[in-house]
Formats: sequence, C-alpha cells, structure tokens
Amino acid sequence: MKKLLAVLVLISVAILVIAQDVEFTVSAPNVVAEGEQFRLVYKLNARPKSFDPPTFDNFYVLAGPSTSSSSSIQIVNGQMTQTYEFSYTYIIEATKEGKYTIDPATVKVNGSEHKSNSIIIEVVKGSSGQYASPSQRQNEGKNQPQAKVESNQNDIFVNIDFDKSSVYRGEPILATISIYTRQNISGFEDVKFPSFTGFWSQEVETPNNVHFQRVNIDGRIYNMGVLKKYLLFPQRSGEIKIDPFEIVVLTQERSGRAQSIFDDFFGAYQTVRQRLTSKPKTIKVKALPPNAPPSFTGAVGNYNIEANLDKVEVKTNEAVNLKIRVAGSGNLRLIDAPKVTFPSGFEVFDTKVTNNINTTQKGATGSKVFDIVAIPRAPGKFELGEIEFSYFNPMQQKYITIKSKPLSIAVEADGSESSNVPMAGFGREDIRFIGQDIRFIKTDDFPLQKRFTYLVSSAKYKFIIVFQLVLFAIAFYIIKRQRALMSNLALVRTRKANKMAKRRLKLALQFLKANNAEQFHDELLRALWGYISDKLSIPVANLSSDSAKETLSERGIRIDDIDEFLRIISICEYARYAPKGEQSQMANLYDSSIELIAKFEEVLKSSK
Repeated sequence: MKKLLAVLVLISVAILVIAQDVEFTVSAPNVVAEGEQFRLVYKLNARPKSFDPPTFDNFYVLAGPSTSSSSSIQIVNGQMTQTYEFSYTYIIEATKEGKYTIDPATVKVNGSEHKSNSIIIEVVKGSSGQYASPSQRQNEGKNQPQAKVESNQNDIFVNIDFDKSSVYRGEPILATISIYTRQNISGFEDVKFPSFTGFWSQEVETPNNVHFQRVNIDGRIYNMGVLKKYLLFPQRSGEIKIDPFEIVVLTQERSGRAQSIFDDFFGAYQTVRQRLTSKPKTIKVKALPPNAPPSFTGAVGNYNIEANLDKVEVKTNEAVNLKIRVAGSGNLRLIDAPKVTFPSGFEVFDTKVTNNINTTQKGATGSKVFDIVAIPRAPGKFELGEIEFSYFNPMQQKYITIKSKPLSIAVEADGSESSNVPMAGFGREDIRFIGQDIRFIKTDDFPLQKRFTYLVSSAKYKFIIVFQLVLFAIAFYIIKRQRALMSNLALVRTRKANKMAKRRLKLALQFLKANNAEQFHDELLRALWGYISDKLSIPVANLSSDSAKETLSERGIRIDDIDEFLRIISICEYARYAPKGEQSQMANLYDSSIELIAKFEEVLKSSK
C-alpha cells in the first residue's frame, strides 16, 4: 500500500511539472567595468533535456556552465504544489568597452524548444580602485601609509529624478528619490523628505528594503537604490522649486594602518556619517489653455465616461439611482462630478463618490464613480439627455469633450393626491402638506376660542409640582427611616426572629416526615434557641437555660410557658444522644414548639 501511494505521488508530481508553464530567463549586471568578472545565470523552472548557449562575443568565459537544481513540494488543504528550478551559471569577464547584447539561449523541455530573453550589458572603462581583487586592495593598504581615509563626495550622492521637467497644471509627474553609491552603506539616519509645496502628492508603493542595481553615471559605475517614489500633481502654474532631500548615510571605510596580521587579512574599517543633500530642482508648470468647455471640471489626462440609470420606469416618490463612471488615467482623485441637470419635478440628494484608483509609477489609473439619487415627485416622461465630461489631454494639448448615451426616464403616478401637483423646489417634508397648507379666508362673523394654554402657567402644572415635592419628601422619610432601622442590628434580628424560627421549624417538619429523629431534634433545638437569642437580643455565647429563664420572666412570660420551653429544650438535647424515639412523640414535640413560639410572640409584641 505504501509503495502504491509513493508511485501515485510521483506520478502527480510529474504531471504538475509537465503541466506548469515553462519560464526560461537570464540575469546579469546591466553595467560592468572593463576587466571585471561577473556572473551570468540562466534559470529554468523545469528539467531540460538539452541546453544550447549563445556566443559570448566581446566577453571572455572564465568558467561554466555550472549546473544546479532544486525542487520543493507543498501540500496545503489537500492541494499539492511543486516548484522546480534548474540553473546554468557562467563566470564571464568583460574585455572591451561598449554596449553589447547577448542573444537568447535555447533549451528543450518535453520535446519543445524554449528561448530565454536577451540581455544588454554595458561595459565602461575599468576603475582599478573600485574593482580590484581583495589581494590587490590588501597590498594597497600595506603600501599606502594613511592615518585616515577621506570620504570622496563623488562616490556617494542622492538625487531627485523627474520623468518630466515641463508639464501642464494637473498633469502627473513621477518623482523618484534615489541614492547612488560606490561605498558600502550600513544604514540611514535623519531622513527628511521634501514637502513638495505647490503639488498634490501621493506616495507610490516601494519595497521596504532598498534594492540596489548598477548604473553608469558619466562613465563610472554606481549602485543605485530607490528610497521613495511620489506621484505629483501640480496645483498652480509657473516655475515651482522643489525642496532638497536630506539624509545621513552610515558608510564603512578603511581606517588607518594595519595593527596586526588579522587587520592585514580582514582589514580595519570604521563607520563614517555623511550628510547628503540633493541638488535643488525646478519644475516648469504650464497653465491650461483658455476657453475651457463648460463641462470641464479640472480633469487632466485621458478618460472615458459611462452613465446608467438603475431604472427607466418608476412611480412617483420612488427613488432612482444615476451612476456616472469616469475611468482612465490622470488626476482622477482631483476631478469633480460631471454637471447633471435634473427636471424641476425631481428631488436630488447629495452625490456619493467611490474611488477605485491604483497609484503606480506609470500614473494614477482606475475609475471614479458618482452615485446620484433622485426622487421624481410628478409623473411624466423626462429626458436627462447626454451627460458631458470634458478633460484636457496633455499629449494632444487640447480639451476633449466626451458624452454618455442619452438618458430618459418615465414616471408613473403612484395614485396619491400629491402626485398631480407640481413640486419643484419642495423637500420631502413640505410635500406631505401640499394641498393642506392653504386655508381660505373667512369673511363672515365667527367666534374665536382659546385653543390651548401653556402648561407652565396652568394650575395643573402647579399641582403636579407640589405633588412631586410631597412624594419626594415621603420617599425621603421612608428611606431615611429604613436606613436607621437597618443600622440597628439588634432591632433587625428581633423583627426577623419569628421568620427565622418558622423557617427552621419548616425544615424540622421535613425531617419529621422523613422519620429522621436526630436531625429533627437538632433542627427543633436550633429553632427555639435561635428564636430566644434573636428576640431577646442575647448573644449565643451567653445563652443558657438560666439566662433564658431570667430574661423571659422579666419580659412577662408566664412561668408555665417558661417551664414548657425548658422541658422541650431538655428533651431535644437528650434525644440527640438517646435511642430513636417514636414519631408520635416527635409530632407532639413539634406542635408544642409551634404553640409555644406563638405565645412568646404575642406576649413579647405587647410588652414593647
């Protein structure tokens, strides 16, 4: 079974490898120095059957091709994905200054041929200081006594590059802030980006980590990295000065004479802080031509327009939605809604705007949707006509007016009385009362009556105020008295003594019915002693037969009732340790306890 599963997995992987699209690419530095050695790598996402390299004219092949391969399989939620990479690597030396094209290589995969992309490599005049071998640099360090190496400002600088130097107002400009270096950079500090005053700016997404690539600047090779990109939209015409970009760069530079053999081998370096400032730049912004069309709302770029009604047949007082979609590239975020004139019988609400815009280095592209909700208040057939939208095209240097398809809507009366009344200029609340808001003037005599009086000046209002004050006083007195009573714990216990005794007697009755003599006598004893303790305010620790007899006698309890109480107490205490008694005796004892507590309660209440 395991062998079968392994075979199935291998077959599935083979099918995936065959099914995936073949990608064959080549990569190498786009700028190298004369005499510099570099790598040229061909990568393929499938296993090739054969490889046919191009001829490397004007380059000397030092080694290669060396091959390597890697593969991985992932199974996520039952879905298996397999990636495969096969590469051919050459070590090449540039032999002659110039710009050269290396033709595509050819591979054969599954019986079909595939070609890589061609690549252009620029070879510039060699710089021994920048591209010397490690041994040469080590010897230079030995032979040149130096206490400290001075930084060459030409070896590192920053710049703001613009794709255009002269634009129309509203035309987008791509600003790229880059750093160029021939030194080793270890970090950045105190970065100050320009404010771009006079422009509406939007940042273009760039990788968090700065990726460097080689460029040729005046015959010298630099590593160029992009720090930020902005899309700028000029908001005024004239020459606009761009503030410089400032940054502190940390570089690693060789420092001083070697102190040991380890310094000779590894080198001695120190971190140097350099403040870099870009050169000031000026952008010339041209004003838009005069005599703009009436439908021009500030759009600059290239656009198209669509307009649609969600319903072409509605009833009065039923909402209809007009959706206008403007799509294209340019200053999309800054354009206003096209002008739409609705008939007088429509109530128009505020426009809702939805942006679906992507900001890339190619500009701002996407669409802007304007949703307009209107409610017809009168029936009829209405023509909205064509919706015009005008924009300025910088490429053609002229205004262009585009139109949507004609729009019309048929409104049918919904049967209400107000449907036949013209309602231009009225809101929804006003429309409810049309037909009821005008009363004819009476010319004959008629009696006038006082329809109402203000409640504040009436007797009813005064009575309510006095009644509320009385209720408040009564409630305040009751709450205050209740709090005083609750603070007297002895009084609270005395009031709840009878209730607690009844609760315990009820529990004793349950034990009586269950014929549980021990629990019955124990609960009956608790009921009697608890009642005496709570009612007479005698602490449990001081409670005894003598103290109970004395206190009950002082409170006016008859001697016979006191003796009966002590008799029941004695029986209960004895019964907890004596053999099980008869149920009839326990019932008599229970009845006697209830009768005795009732007598005590009557006498003690009257003696307060």
